[in-house]
Amino acid sequence: MEPLLRTAAVRVRPASDAARDEHGRCSVCGAVTRFRFNSWAVSSELKQKFGSIGAADAFIRRETLACDSCGSSLRVRRLADVLLLHYADRARSLKELVDEARFAALEIAEINSIGRAHDVLARHPRLRYSEYQVKPRRRGSPCSEDICALSYDDASLDIVVTSETLEHVPDYELALAETRRVLRAGGRHVFTVPLLPGSTTSRRARRINGDLVHIAPPEHHARSSRPLLGRLSPKLPDLLCYTDFGLDIVDDLRAVGFEPELHFYSPERWEDDLAIVICARGV
Repeated sequence: MEPLLRTAAVRVRPASDAARDEHGRCSVCGAVTRFRFNSWAVSSELKQKFGSIGAADAFIRRETLACDSCGSSLRVRRLADVLLLHYADRARSLKELVDEARFAALEIAEINSIGRAHDVLARHPRLRYSEYQVKPRRRGSPCSEDICALSYDDASLDIVVTSETLEHVPDYELALAETRRVLRAGGRHVFTVPLLPGSTTSRRARRINGDLVHIAPPEHHARSSRPLLGRLSPKLPDLLCYTDFGLDIVDDLRAVGFEPELHFYSPERWEDDLAIVICARGV
């Protein structure tokens, strides 16, 4: 039932949105197909937030432009693009990449499902998949990892992949230190966060002695940020946003032993494209 609900959330949209669709090859599934723009898929609160810097359309593009074949959003396809850039021999999609011997030999941790690309990455023979602080409810449910206290051994992984996770962590700096700890030298943490290039990183909330303290009005993502999907799937979690990230996240990455790269970032016209991927290499 859940795949049908997610498909409906992608396809139900204003008729005028079709004019914003794009076409091309999906870097997740490999299909040459349509990518659907959907202005109903993002909450009015987030539209207003990013609209205040003239980037509301860019944020909608980031969260939609869903592949007609596999459903992967632009943000998720950009993650696949970066994995292909660094690890592909001849693969042109994540679907092909998981079958390449060099990539299949790597130890990978996916902490929180990376959207519709998870179904493809799940075929990787050495993947360790977990959800961030989600307790398994039934047989076959993913295990739970606290990204601020990972269970993995030091220098045991080649890649950590997260998407839209660090903003929901009370102490993102500790989380970054943990991902660096578990990565081997030269390993990479490939991830996305809602990044505001024209701003500096700021806290929206903190945990102080176990108590939640709000610094800015509460903002929630997942069910609240995807209103149509939230109505179709009311059990979808609603996650508090602790941090708004700016470009100075690169300084935090360097402070814990990473060399960061920003992919798909244009300093001159960043407000036109917010589907930025950060690739942090352990040094």
